[in-house]
Amino acid sequence: MRGPGFLTRNLRLKTLALALASVMWAGVAYANNPPDTRTITVAVPQAAADLSPWVLVHAIAPVSVRVSGTRQHLAAFDARDLVVSVNYKAITQAGIQNLPVSVVNNDRDVVLDGTPAPIPVNVDRHGSRTVDVTVDIIQPPPEGYVVISSATVPSTVTLLGPQHQLAGVEARVTLNLSSQRSNYQANKPVALVDSSTGQQVSTFGVTIAGQQTQEVLVTVQVAASLTSRSSAVIPKTGAPSPGHYLAAETVSPASVVLNGPQDLLNTADSVSTSLISLTGVTGTVSFTVRVAPQVGVTASPVTVTVTVTVDAIPQPPPTATPTPTPTPTPSPT
Repeated sequence: MRGPGFLTRNLRLKTLALALASVMWAGVAYANNPPDTRTITVAVPQAAADLSPWVLVHAIAPVSVRVSGTRQHLAAFDARDLVVSVNYKAITQAGIQNLPVSVVNNDRDVVLDGTPAPIPVNVDRHGSRTVDVTVDIIQPPPEGYVVISSATVPSTVTLLGPQHQLAGVEARVTLNLSSQRSNYQANKPVALVDSSTGQQVSTFGVTIAGQQTQEVLVTVQVAASLTSRSSAVIPKTGAPSPGHYLAAETVSPASVVLNGPQDLLNTADSVSTSLISLTGVTGTVSFTVRVAPQVGVTASPVTVTVTVTVDAIPQPPPTATPTPTPTPTPSPT
């Protein structure tokens, strides 16, 4: 059966025109919203439950996935529509091996541009090890103070991680005591450090006293550092009796050795004695008196001999009273 003549007449020409119109329409449409591609970075699931009885020696880095679509659709694309899964069931032994990766796209407006290559992973069996906690003081107390002792409660923690890597891991607590002038006590987190590089590691878990926590109670005893120095002894004397003055004084020994915290001794250029009363003292007298350093400082020897000389204040000689000249009595005429 033949169709109407106006439909079949010049059929090839009409088909060509329709094709050209379609191309022109597509060109106009894609000029405003052209096709494009975009690289998406997606995290790789690596939960311990999925890996058991294995454990990762190093965490798996995110994978890059390319998606294609129109510019408008790519701008609205949410990376959470990509679901990455790794076939951890393929692990058969410890060491480095390639595991297959699959990606599911839940956005119908874009398509995946290829699939990720298998991921190289380093796996080991899960193990545990108990280690001592080390207190690492990165800044000591200020000048004049020292650390006497440090301890943690509990003193050990249990590390959980790759069996062959546990031997090179240390548990440390880092403290800055640059302004600490007294004993220190606080709960501090435990850091896991590679003993060979000093870098922190994050692929290990910690249990403390059977609990999933990473804090221990740290106690540090801080005390003033003791030192000694020689200081001159300056006698402390009272006022002499009225009409007298202190003519001379000597000290034997003239200096003593002070012992105590360095910050107290830094300004102890001299030290005084206990008070010596000079009331009623005349002439040369010796006293045995104690040295009186400031609180927190001791002296050696603890006593010194102070010899004083008290003299009377010289009095000016009395002024002589002139004898009056008698007035001659006139004789009677």
